[in-house]
Amino acid sequence: MKKNNLEIIQKIQIAKQKQKLGKFEEAEKIYQELLFINNDSFDLNFSYALFCKDLKKFLLAKKLLVNLTKKFPSIINPYISIAEILRIENRFEEAEKVLLIAKNIDSSNSDLMYNFSLLYSSTKKYDLSLNYINKAIDLSNNIDIYKILKADVLIRSGQLDKALLILKILKNSNINTKQLQINILISEIYMRNKKFSEAEKVLIQIVKNYSNSKIGYLNLSQLYLITKELNKGINVLKSGLNLFPNYIPFYKNLALIYKSTGQIKLAKDYHLLILKNNKFDFNSYYELSSFYDFKDHPEELKFLLNINIDKLNLSSKILTAFALSNIYHKRKEYKKSSFFLKLANDESLKSCISSYETRVKNAEFFRSIEFTKSKCDISKNANQFIFIVGMPRSGSTLLENILSLNEKVVDMGEIDFLEESIKETKDIDQVFNSYNMKKFEKFKSSSIYTDKNLFNYAYCPIIYKYFPNAKIIFCLRNSLDNILSIYRAKFRNQTFSFSLNDITNLYIHHFEIMQEYKNKYGEIIYEYNYEELVEKPSLEIPKIIKWLGWEWDERYLSPHKNKRNVFTASSSQVRQKIYSSSIGIWKEYKQLLAPSIDIINKNILLKERI
Repeated sequence: MKKNNLEIIQKIQIAKQKQKLGKFEEAEKIYQELLFINNDSFDLNFSYALFCKDLKKFLLAKKLLVNLTKKFPSIINPYISIAEILRIENRFEEAEKVLLIAKNIDSSNSDLMYNFSLLYSSTKKYDLSLNYINKAIDLSNNIDIYKILKADVLIRSGQLDKALLILKILKNSNINTKQLQINILISEIYMRNKKFSEAEKVLIQIVKNYSNSKIGYLNLSQLYLITKELNKGINVLKSGLNLFPNYIPFYKNLALIYKSTGQIKLAKDYHLLILKNNKFDFNSYYELSSFYDFKDHPEELKFLLNINIDKLNLSSKILTAFALSNIYHKRKEYKKSSFFLKLANDESLKSCISSYETRVKNAEFFRSIEFTKSKCDISKNANQFIFIVGMPRSGSTLLENILSLNEKVVDMGEIDFLEESIKETKDIDQVFNSYNMKKFEKFKSSSIYTDKNLFNYAYCPIIYKYFPNAKIIFCLRNSLDNILSIYRAKFRNQTFSFSLNDITNLYIHHFEIMQEYKNKYGEIIYEYNYEELVEKPSLEIPKIIKWLGWEWDERYLSPHKNKRNVFTASSSQVRQKIYSSSIGIWKEYKQLLAPSIDIINKNILLKERI
């Protein structure tokens, strides 16, 4: 016997209350009993579909929603919900098609405009996203969630000041229900502007006031990762796990921190725990593959080796291809490793623009300016700055690890202080003071500092003229080994690394410009050869130490014992004793590297070094 609509609505409300209380089985039982009695009700089917969507039962939710579009084709809500699920599944083209169908039915629906904006934001089409969220606001000006999304899109598109203005107005509007989202976005703006202390204050307040908020703990741990305050990050994440013991993003950040601190076993255990909860977490497969071969976890390995990579979305496909390349490399199956390595990089290029031209243009600009040594009044006893420059994966992290064994050394890592100082100062003569101030604000006082922003090689003329007591160590590695290592690294910010041609041409440019600077500024530049150091560390390391004018210490020969945090792609390798097994590995990838070999062979100096 069919229940009347009022009874159904009352039962639905009870089911929704059960869901809010986390009593999902009880809620589902109510829905199923109602559907058994009356399965024609739009409200019932739609509410149950949303329930399934919230529980991530996407297949059932979509089935229910599709049936509703057939029975009630003029109602757009099911279309919107289908698109939401497709967006969550990263099926963006399909989601857009569904939303366009809904738009043909009703183009004046603010929620539809909102979902268009969400979709285009997810696909980084920020102009379109802003266009649609503005339409949503025009149609329903009082809905603050629309304004919050607009602020979020503005942040993503780099329009931070506009976003902050919107958020401050919302924050002062006495609407408490959205204060958490508002403050989260404000903290993100502070982080993007590198106002880390302001961001920390906001996030600590969020954790204090919203103890049930996972995002507060997560973002605060992200902040401590950026500021490299890893012990603080661990403490925040452990506090978060006490409240939310099964929240996987906490595991991910802990794994990342433990890898950076050299606690590789803990990093491995957390990634394996993530995979137990979700065998489709391809980021964990990738991270694990960089330092683990899965030999003691055959099920995970079998899954990874047998996955149908063509059915994955773009980001998952890239991660999986890099992971498979790493695994086959460890198994010495180099043809398979080459195949997946090329696939990973080719797919990566689909979603970004290579940074090669930008790098070259920047370096050439400063190369074209004639600099002479500045007559600095600064004492010869002033801080010594050691700039480690070169190509990525050229042994720079190993060198940094060696130098930081000197107790007087503060290793500042891959900082952007020099580039920022050059951009910020109106007078180039002030670049040293600006740089020094940034160092003073972030790092403890000492007499020696290392700066391992490798692309500072572009600024050698600036360093020569304006930095008293500065020394530059130029890291040089066999060209083809270096090119291969970059190609295998999956860099986030160095998009030239996805193209063998761009890597090779940048290597040549870097090599030629540093040869020129060695001739010009020879007194302050030391050429460190990676191959010579790892093959003869007892001979080569003392040479570097002597050149720096430091006293010798046998500890310099054991950089693997260094307990410092490492945040580069070499974080797991530097925990090992100095090894030379990677020398000449390019020969196993000769076919893949054919374009690079052709380019290198045209350069007489580099051809001789292969």
